[in-house]
Amino acid sequence: MSKKDKKQVVSSPLTADSLEENSNNVTAETNQNALAPTSNKNKPTKNKGKDKNKGENGFVRFCKKIGRAFRGMVEELKKVTWPTFATTLKSTGVVLVFVVIFLVVLMAMDALFGLGFNSLINIGS
Repeated sequence: MSKKDKKQVVSSPLTADSLEENSNNVTAETNQNALAPTSNKNKPTKNKGKDKNKGENGFVRFCKKIGRAFRGMVEELKKVTWPTFATTLKSTGVVLVFVVIFLVVLMAMDALFGLGFNSLINIGS
């Protein structure tokens, strides 16, 4: 096959006949894919978990919920990407450096405010 055979070229103008033929094809395909309506009269009703825990008391249900919560937490913790030891040490070092810097800044401010307060008290006496 040549490249021209693979391409579909439509050179005819749109006419009422071609549009009607196209809509009939689409309607036929839609009717084939359509599902017949079903009635819910013959289907049994589903109990959405109401009878499942009917014989259990509140304590047993509570313990099962706690167990499910812990299983969910374990599953989520398996998905966590934990940092390497080197990354943890580096981050800890950065935090400690900033803590020391703010400690020095706060001590300096406390000393300056203390000196200013003492000098105000000495001026008044």
